[in-house]
Amino acid sequence: MDDDGADPGDRVPDEWAPALAELARRRAAAHALGGAERVERLMTARGKLDARARLDRLFDPGTFVELGTLVGGPDLPGDALVAGFGDVEGRVVLAAAEDFTVQGGSIGPASAGKRHRIAQLAGQERVPLVVLLDGAGHRLTGGSAPTRTPNDLLALADLSGRVPTVCLVLGASAGHGALAA
Repeated sequence: MDDDGADPGDRVPDEWAPALAELARRRAAAHALGGAERVERLMTARGKLDARARLDRLFDPGTFVELGTLVGGPDLPGDALVAGFGDVEGRVVLAAAEDFTVQGGSIGPASAGKRHRIAQLAGQERVPLVVLLDGAGHRLTGGSAPTRTPNDLLALADLSGRVPTVCLVLGASAGHGALAA
């Protein structure tokens, strides 16, 4: 401990301040989903729960740990997918919820990787997987963005007979999402 009571390990160099501020901004953007106005207009006003509220209802209070919070970059919070793990009645469960407030819940390159990884983890750790669908399927991009191969559909098929897997259609579910269900 220093004279001021602070642990020297808690200090970071001043030159890190801009990067840490950007990290905090991006984390806050991801937690805000598509923004308060979009959450209100697209979800609350229609009597629907948003992706985070759905996961809050699924998991035991205070147990959810998000994975891949910052994927998608600053303009695509979480790339339209909130995913992670937590307890359901005391048992560890992995889950992913499409976020309709970001690009209609569509699947971009980053969220495709996150979807695959969460299914892969369910198989690896032998824990149940819950997928909450409310999205527009694969996102059409202006360029030729690569898509993940193998994708989450193959990973979901691989889980069959090995771990409990539940896909719930809670809104729009076009293309890829419909196949997952």
